[in-house]
Amino acid sequence: MGVSGFYSYLFKKYPNIKSVCTEKNLADETKCHSLYLDLNHIIHKYAESNDKNQIIKDVIEHIDRLVRSIKPSQLLYIAMDGVAPKARMPHQRTKRFLKSKNIPDREVNRFETNEQHKLEKKTFDECNIKPGTEFMCQLSKCLRYFIRNRMHTEEDWRSVNVILSDANVPGEGEHKIINFIRQQRHQQNNTNGTFHVVYSSDSDLVLLGLLTHEPQMKVLCEVCANCEKIGYHAKDCNTNKSSSTPGSNTKTNYAVIHLPKLINNLKSQNYDSPVFLKNLERFVDDWVLICLLFGNDFLPKSHSIDFFDKSIITMDHLMDAYREALTKNNDYLTKNGTITKDCLLTLMEKVGGKDKDGKYRRPLYYEDKFRRPLYYKDKFGFNATDLNTFSNKVATDYVQGLYWVFQYYSKGPPSWNWYYPHHYAPLTYDFSNVKNLDLKFDPPGEPVRPFEQMMATFSPKNVDYLPLAWQPIMTEEIFDISKFYPTEFVVDPNGKERSSQYVVLIPFIDKETLSTALKDFTSKLTPEEEKRNRLDYDSLFIHSSHSIHQQFRKSSDANKKPIITEENPVQLQDISDCKLVGHGWTDDTGDISNLNADEEAILSDYKNIPNDEIILLKYCHCSFRSESTESEKHNNVRFRTTTNQPSQTSTVQPQQQAPKSTDWGRSSSTHQN
Repeated sequence: MGVSGFYSYLFKKYPNIKSVCTEKNLADETKCHSLYLDLNHIIHKYAESNDKNQIIKDVIEHIDRLVRSIKPSQLLYIAMDGVAPKARMPHQRTKRFLKSKNIPDREVNRFETNEQHKLEKKTFDECNIKPGTEFMCQLSKCLRYFIRNRMHTEEDWRSVNVILSDANVPGEGEHKIINFIRQQRHQQNNTNGTFHVVYSSDSDLVLLGLLTHEPQMKVLCEVCANCEKIGYHAKDCNTNKSSSTPGSNTKTNYAVIHLPKLINNLKSQNYDSPVFLKNLERFVDDWVLICLLFGNDFLPKSHSIDFFDKSIITMDHLMDAYREALTKNNDYLTKNGTITKDCLLTLMEKVGGKDKDGKYRRPLYYEDKFRRPLYYKDKFGFNATDLNTFSNKVATDYVQGLYWVFQYYSKGPPSWNWYYPHHYAPLTYDFSNVKNLDLKFDPPGEPVRPFEQMMATFSPKNVDYLPLAWQPIMTEEIFDISKFYPTEFVVDPNGKERSSQYVVLIPFIDKETLSTALKDFTSKLTPEEEKRNRLDYDSLFIHSSHSIHQQFRKSSDANKKPIITEENPVQLQDISDCKLVGHGWTDDTGDISNLNADEEAILSDYKNIPNDEIILLKYCHCSFRSESTESEKHNNVRFRTTTNQPSQTSTVQPQQQAPKSTDWGRSSSTHQN
């Protein structure tokens, strides 16, 4: 989803950063070395009918068309959403519970025709598009077959490294993509000549792309056939035009967002001011942080900050506050992907000050001089006398959340377990009172498993997606945890018109409570369910003509049994012409020979593949490493970093950040002074 209203603001403010082209012109417009596909974006495009086989076939054909049109010369990276950090789960949980109520929008008449059309037509439940479901498992298997087929039949596929990061690999798709780019840039020291193209409708990709500091990056997405905007598919458009059917012959236009042009615009309009201290990278990082104040998927949106409503705090007001904070502290808000605490507190004090004077206020809660007590009583249920202490705690939690979100965008999650423990944002007025801010998080923790994420985000109406042995935990009152899955709950429109923005007042579930409740049920999974519930690594596909393939074929014993294993992986950067940094080892779980009837029907257009022409490797580009015996792999996988001697591991935080660079595209470890 990303930052609400961000694309509209961006293209109105900087219209020259976007170009529009047809599928025929994609190769010339993108000039792509490395192509990254946010696959959930493609899946959602076709997720209308209840014919799951057809959806998978449409997704595969869409990938095929994109690769033929864009023609990446070095890398194709396909990423599905895996399990997300805990901070993302309250938003996912809200969405699932709202869906269970079928609550109409307040402006239902405005969208009545299109909404009725969607309700009548749509039978595919988007719960299928979650890690651990049978659908995602089958999609992954079909993609593996498709990739092998294309490497077998088409020359263009053989010359590129193809990586599939499916739903069993932890992390949101767009973050897996950006983390891969960041780590390749860091470990190769310099990738300035690489042209990156990321295909996704998520506005987050612009902010994430800026934080990589890659000099040549573009974001590619489809233009809505109805309203000619971007950020969603035509089937989700709320205009009254009839949307085209996914997969039809309607010509598709694409928008290319040029991040280097955006950087130049930011520099020319803001950075030339002496107050910005002449460090472009840190200024751009600060601008990303300011954009996150307008909304994100991890914190509730503030009522007092909006891109377009000039009656409250807009980007111009925030940039004024930013200039004041820079002048006071003589320093930027961020450094090396981390927020500078004192500078952030100064910014939030300035933002709160703009709300204190009463100039930037919505009518809601702001007409009465007692607005603060009313707001915190109505939204937080606060009835005690010490309002300042309570509101300061909420504001402090929110600012800590900003720190978490920014570090997640720039480095990876500082904690997999942290989340914002309130349904609403504080009043911006109270940001001015935040003085003592603890930016340390609990131990980084580890990703949950797919079924555990289902338990943390699904409503009782989605119980059929859970393993049969787990379903009573959610629905039967004899289990204490069932109280977290109410069938009756309060929904607060919170001043919004669209039901997707309503607040669902249901209890939060912490990881420890959930893990304790599930402890005795993990052993009841079937072998097939255990496979769907595992945490895994990326898969790297190598054609026999590639030097990596030849290296792995040489590394076999007399019985042709691979000796390159997870315990003894090969460093890919040591292989000539590899152009990848990381570790690889033979994948013995990628068998595609036993297709079922549905899979054979989906893949009927693709020829059989010689067994020895393509090898499949497990691939670790930086951080995840499993230390577990075979019997533990489904119950107690631990994640470790990979070092130059992979067998020597130590527990660290997943997704460590790479050093940034001095100028745009010049590597250095000392630029952020």
